[in-house]
Amino acid sequence: MNTNGDNSTPRILVIDDNEAVHQDFRKIFAPKMSEDVALDEVRAALFGGESDTTDRPGFHIDSAFQGEEGLGMVRRAFDEGQPYALAFVDVRMP
Repeated sequence: MNTNGDNSTPRILVIDDNEAVHQDFRKIFAPKMSEDVALDEVRAALFGGESDTTDRPGFHIDSAFQGEEGLGMVRRAFDEGQPYALAFVDVRMP
């Protein structure tokens, strides 16, 4: 589980038993890191085109690997006044 003390960043909860799914959501929703921006600039220089340096909003992403764990995180977040803006839940977990 990841923790976040910043109330201004929207929070997303991913509940899935597959680690690759969590990584995919992080690639899509996490803020761009400076290394990513540098890689985009190098890619544009090598292959042409423009680099993708547009700022996009970043989300704080928490992960749970089973439903019970995710439910506990939702309850805790609500009790702490930091509810999740969105949850992605795998409904076919064991």
